[in-house]
Amino acid sequence: MNTAKHSNLNQAKQQGITELVVSQGQDQYLDWLLPMVAHFSRAEPGRWLTWIGASDLSKSLLEAYGVDLTHVRFIHLRNDKDCLWTTWEALAAGNSHMVISNPGVISPQEYQQLKQASGLGNCQGLLLRMH
Repeated sequence: MNTAKHSNLNQAKQQGITELVVSQGQDQYLDWLLPMVAHFSRAEPGRWLTWIGASDLSKSLLEAYGVDLTHVRFIHLRNDKDCLWTTWEALAAGNSHMVISNPGVISPQEYQQLKQASGLGNCQGLLLRMH
């Protein structure tokens, strides 16, 4: 396989936005989310897994699920209004391979902006939406 083509295929796999809708009061969502986070925390050691607004998770809980905290950075927000902009910045910066965020309900235009940012930063976005 041509190296340039192979590189482009890898890049295509690493960008885009996935939205997961979680029912309100479904505390068990961490049981399926944290194993995914553990996997992605080891996926690309040269770049961060960035989690925006995850202030209620303890270090011991994350470690219990196997999350490699040396490759995860947490961005705590002062208010929820900054979440969308912070997510865009993290996706576009290029130093994260995945950004997890809970920006709430977003418009189709905002979704497209996040998708474009993921392309700029060659980064996957995982949007958690509590419903």
